[in-house]
Amino acid sequence: MADQLTITIDGRVVRAAPDQVVLQAANEAGIYIPYLCYHPGMKPYGACRMCVVDVEGPRGTATLASCTLPVADGMVVHTHAEAPLAVRDATLDLLLSEHPHGCLTCHRVDLCGPQDICLRHVDVNDRCVTCPKNE
Repeated sequence: MADQLTITIDGRVVRAAPDQVVLQAANEAGIYIPYLCYHPGMKPYGACRMCVVDVEGPRGTATLASCTLPVADGMVVHTHAEAPLAVRDATLDLLLSEHPHGCLTCHRVDLCGPQDICLRHVDVNDRCVTCPKNE
């Protein structure tokens, strides 16, 4: 385990392999970071922007995609800071603006990333008439 790095995610110390990205390290530690485009069998490219996190650095805090961000020893990551939450909300709002509104009756509901993220994060519930949050 000598090749393990230590990073801090939301105040929790996490051990990670040097070849991992922040999203992988968080998932292995049981820390939820939403994502849509990431798949462990493919090269990450950060297209969906749902996995953004704040990372403390020498020049201040930067909001970056965790699926493409390599871990670095001593890295400090915040998943629930104001900036990444705002980016996620705006991104999901744009995605859902063109998304069909019958999520619970859709035959692909079990595979739908936007529906899972919507149920966890989004306060907007006026577009999906079948949303359980409308009860």
